[in-house]
Amino acid sequence: MKFTTVVKNYADVTTLEDNDYICYCLKVEKKTIVDAINTGATTLKAIKDTTKACTGDACVTLNPNKRCCSKEIKQLLALTSHTL
Repeated sequence: MKFTTVVKNYADVTTLEDNDYICYCLKVEKKTIVDAINTGATTLKAIKDTTKACTGDACVTLNPNKRCCSKEIKQLLALTSHTL
């Protein structure tokens, strides 16, 4: 039996599971953001308003990328025309 493992790259949302955090400050999971996109939140501002992701202030200390999660949210927005 052969197993393949996808190594998580926290800067590449395609390597993350649905229950992985995108926003570490407010503990917002990938699935929450994808669900928001699928129900009409099609801009970063709409994602912020809907999920509160990208509104925290501890990004440098909590996020593995040591920065705001806006880049990952924008990746998810760009991927909405594709299957995640």
